[in-house]
Amino acid sequence: MDTKTEDLADTAEQTYYRKSDVRYGAHCPGIIELTFKDGKHYIALTGVMVNLSVTGCLFSNDKMPWANMDSEKSLDSIFDVVHETCRVYIPWINTHSTGKIRRLGSFIIGVEFQKPLDEKLVKSVASLEPNRERRFKPRLPAKYNRILPIARR
Repeated sequence: MDTKTEDLADTAEQTYYRKSDVRYGAHCPGIIELTFKDGKHYIALTGVMVNLSVTGCLFSNDKMPWANMDSEKSLDSIFDVVHETCRVYIPWINTHSTGKIRRLGSFIIGVEFQKPLDEKLVKSVASLEPNRERRFKPRLPAKYNRILPIARR
């Protein structure tokens, strides 16, 4: 093999392709916390992690504030109000992670994690089946799915 070809092959092996990650069908509860650019408000959305991978997840919720708006106009303007950075909580494995919103729809949010999750944890979430013990019931349901002020301590 030509040395130039070998160099290209080595470079291709070293390049990490995010889209090549295995996505697992998780169907587990999750929370995504979005902060507003004004720095005074946030919203914590409860929903379901539809897909989960080491590098990201697809979150679904039908209670998003922009769900009933005209999709073409509202989805572009949401980033004028909300930060791209968000926090994700997966209660089944008690994991918090920060990430960036990569896709946004009327009922979904695609998040790319800042640091990859442990592959064993991701596989364990994918292998669990939803049942009564694994449902997420927040202690204070009024704190979720609505815009709240950020408390300054």
